[in-house]
Amino acid sequence: MSARRLGLGFCTVLLGLAGPIGFLAASEPLVVHEWGTFTSLVDEQGRELAGINVDDEPVPGFVHNLNRFLLSQPFLTSEHWVYRSKGAPRHHPAVTLRLETPVIYFYPPTGQREPLRLDVSVRFRGGWLTEFYPHAHAETARLESGRFDFSMLTEKTTSSLAWNDLQVGTDGAGPKTDEHVWLAPRKVQAANVTNVEGDSERYLFYRGVGHLHAPLRANLDRDSGQVTLRANFGEVLKGSEVARIGQLWLVEVKSNGTSALRKLDGGNATADPAAKVTSASYRFEPSEFSAANRERLETHLHAALVADGLFADEATALLSTWQRAYFTSPGLRVFYLVPRVWTDHYLPLSISCDATIDRVMMGRLELISDEQRALLDRLSKTANSDGKWVEQIPESPARERFLSGHSNFGDLGVPIPADYQIYLKLGRFRNALVAHQERMAHTPNLTKFIDTYGLHPFRVPK
Repeated sequence: MSARRLGLGFCTVLLGLAGPIGFLAASEPLVVHEWGTFTSLVDEQGRELAGINVDDEPVPGFVHNLNRFLLSQPFLTSEHWVYRSKGAPRHHPAVTLRLETPVIYFYPPTGQREPLRLDVSVRFRGGWLTEFYPHAHAETARLESGRFDFSMLTEKTTSSLAWNDLQVGTDGAGPKTDEHVWLAPRKVQAANVTNVEGDSERYLFYRGVGHLHAPLRANLDRDSGQVTLRANFGEVLKGSEVARIGQLWLVEVKSNGTSALRKLDGGNATADPAAKVTSASYRFEPSEFSAANRERLETHLHAALVADGLFADEATALLSTWQRAYFTSPGLRVFYLVPRVWTDHYLPLSISCDATIDRVMMGRLELISDEQRALLDRLSKTANSDGKWVEQIPESPARERFLSGHSNFGDLGVPIPADYQIYLKLGRFRNALVAHQERMAHTPNLTKFIDTYGLHPFRVPK
């Protein structure tokens, strides 16, 4: 056992799963590790774009959510907003931040043979905790009888999850699935957990969506090619308090699988929104792109995650879940470790017994690349198609994946019009990009494109 797991404290121990319950104190504390990601998309002025809750890699169907009646499979309709994405209606107009796949691992004291019994709760300030496993007690405004209308998401919104009477260190196995994003976090030497309903897994899983500023914001100067990063810590830090932002990684990924990587020195985040954390050129020379940069980036991030508190197998599991969305999805993005003071403020976590807790969260800031900006300009000037080709797509898994918003849907069996091909090249956040451009520039072509393909944001109930 690592020395970091030793210390003072105790947890309740459940003696005998069938029969009387007894208790004893453990000589070492429970060790708890958590990882996850905060993701936002910003324009050149650093404004967060809304409607970014798309879901190319949905979690398995056994995962619980706020509204079990919300559709999770595509149907033959242009009302795309009814599909569940991150546990909420697609393209929700208030979603400016994605809380992606936090998982919580538990490590009982050395020699512990019987399950520990404890409660775990997490609260999200400014967001909804929309999906979770094992089953938990969910609370948020307007959640009634398993139905939720997904209205009123603001920076004042709060939601919570509570796993009560959780048993840690059971022999319960997780549900069967072949989904890589679910299996990768299992490959960690942590204790299994089981709730009172009998749900078991190697970890606690939850995720959500929020109406919040990202920890960092970026301003892009197209003329100079510079990106300047500043902190959004006004609600977190007071007076002269500072939080250190360490290394950052600026990455651009091309559709051909190559990428360019630039390590940036960090700086101090303060309560002053105008204070600069760091700046650099966001443009790369053609010679800087290479397929080998993906492995370089993973190596850098793995070392940083371990240095911030994760065990090596946990860091490997986290990076394994990122393969498509982070490392191969085209785009321009910045990665950084989120100071714990920010995480604890917006996502407070509570464990009902003494425990050593490490929370390691990554920030992912998606920027609008020069290529995406050029594509948006082309789309605004390209003749509109009529959308009838969608009705001619033959029944197939590719059709289902296409209608549900996936980027990797495969061959649809029909030609894709020029305007829609441009739209697809914008990447997984294409709808947010087009909606933002149409809203800012009032371009008739983009308005018609959105109308033709039913890409309007979710209509929030009154």
